Amino acid sequence: MKNIILFLGLSLIGFTFNADAQSCCSSNSKKKTCHSSESGTSEKSASVSDLSNQLATKTDTTVTKTFMVYGNCGMCEKTIEGSLKNVEGVTLADWDKETDQMKVTFNSDLINLDAIKQRIADVGYDSETHRAKEEVYNKLPGCCQYERPKN
Repeated sequence: MKNIILFLGLSLIGFTFNADAQSCCSSNSKKKTCHSSESGTSEKSASVSDLSNQLATKTDTTVTKTFMVYGNCGMCEKTIEGSLKNVEGVTLADWDKETDQMKVTFNSDLINLDAIKQRIADVGYDSETHRAKEEVYNKLPGCCQYERPKN
């Protein structure tokens, strides 16, 4: 059994196929130059595994952070989460209207927490470190105008 691993971006896709031990040499070849599928596979798998581990270590910059974002209702939730929709590097944006907690998962090589909080403030919602502009906050629907924390 031989394994071939194909790297596509950050994903690993494995393909497996059957091959005779004879496929690596002709039946007339000397035995010492022919490799059995077992010995060749184990050596190759170890080196591919090592490479895979190194790649995962170097590219694993996914971070999850939770922080306070002030808001009131389901419309707030839609707007807050929507401010991070299609933002490069953000893979999860989940605001809980009961606790005002925002959970964000992102690639820290592509975007940082400060930029994420600013995007939320840009649509009218305050966090503990970023305040929305008055004119943006004032344009929120009445049900979305939360009690703002003092500076």
